[in-house]
Amino acid sequence: GGSMGAIGADFGSITDNPAGLAAYRFSEIVLSPSLYINTTTSQLKNSPFIKENLYGPALDNLGLVIVKNGFEDSKWKTVNFSVGYNKVGDYNSQLYFSGNTTGSITDHWREQALHVAPANLSNFASGLAYESGAIYDSNGDNIYESDFTSYANKPVMKNQLSKSRGYMSELQFSLAGNYQDKLLIGAAVVIPNLSYTEDKIYEESDPTNLNPVFENLKYTEYLKTSGSGINLKLGAIIKLHDLFRLGLSLQTPTLLELTDTYETSLSYSYLDKGKVQSYEKKSPQTGEFTYNLITPLRARASFGSVIAKNGFIGASVEYVNYTKSHFDFNSTNGQASTSDIEYQNSLNQDIEKQYKSTLNYNLGAEIAIDALRLRGGVNLIGSPYANESDFTKTISLGVGYRGGRFFTDAALRHTSYDDGYLPYTTASNDPQLVYSKHQQNRLVLTLGYKF
Repeated sequence: GGSMGAIGADFGSITDNPAGLAAYRFSEIVLSPSLYINTTTSQLKNSPFIKENLYGPALDNLGLVIVKNGFEDSKWKTVNFSVGYNKVGDYNSQLYFSGNTTGSITDHWREQALHVAPANLSNFASGLAYESGAIYDSNGDNIYESDFTSYANKPVMKNQLSKSRGYMSELQFSLAGNYQDKLLIGAAVVIPNLSYTEDKIYEESDPTNLNPVFENLKYTEYLKTSGSGINLKLGAIIKLHDLFRLGLSLQTPTLLELTDTYETSLSYSYLDKGKVQSYEKKSPQTGEFTYNLITPLRARASFGSVIAKNGFIGASVEYVNYTKSHFDFNSTNGQASTSDIEYQNSLNQDIEKQYKSTLNYNLGAEIAIDALRLRGGVNLIGSPYANESDFTKTISLGVGYRGGRFFTDAALRHTSYDDGYLPYTTASNDPQLVYSKHQQNRLVLTLGYKF
């Protein structure tokens, strides 16, 4: 459950507190493949819930620890080095909803296009809507209409399939020392990497012919976000007593340089003088935008108790102030447009208004029975949103074997949370809120060898 920040000598704990590296007495190599099984159940307003499952293999970590034991005439018991890859975020999910509600995505495009000349409309949204006939300007006054303008109160069948893939990982280089078995200190240089891909297919139709003009539309969106960054981690573990340990760790703000690549397409069909007219338009080029994202500092206090050779209990509290996250559109190339900077400032103001600081909690324990290990833990992640006080809860259970050189363990992690999703936004109709319940399960196998 991420509770070993004050215990150490476990590869997973080095991610939370690099001082845990100093507790190693033997060098080791470790590998953790995994299998994720994620379920999302979604509902558009009062429509039926629809369940989508997604599963696949992954790699949770791969690491090497090099131990240097004992220095002559020195109070430093060990000076250890490690390099490793750790998965810290999983973005694999699949969502589908279907339902009959009033309003249309064309309302969103009409509002986006308001008072904008056709030549200046977005090549990825409102411009496609105009070129395909989903919105039009009958009076030439840059105030757009649609086939739904006269039928705003008629329900429209809507559905969307949204697939996301990706991860956040860290490549971490750590160095730590053990001073007289009383003080363990460590530091790490961390290179985070992000890869995220999203495919969306949104459709509207009128199967009962409530709207005598509209037939159907299909809007597809593709987004790929990738990039890397850097941060530093510092940590210490103080052995207050043979039974009690206190851990403190700090992660500096993370600087990420990210690139978004995106494409869209729209097909639209309507009746004109009794004949179906269909148009299909695609964004004229692949959009690309590079920017910086700075994520906030993290501070963690950990507590641990090692009960002889019978096991341990660990706990930690982490502080994160999400209002300190912010975007920087100008640092990457210095050529951000005035509208880009205005959008950047708007985003950063929204972050300050809508986010808050929060605490995350971890609690876990291990029982040792000869070479057998039984483990369990719980992880509570506080909501970053100012108007919410919920926690995302992860429960983990595991069993392991520790031999003379070889060790292995298997763990099951279960995460559950609820959230809301808006396929599009509009001021002219009620929000098209999709309520989703997420169940994420991960089976992790760890293999290790000490040398």
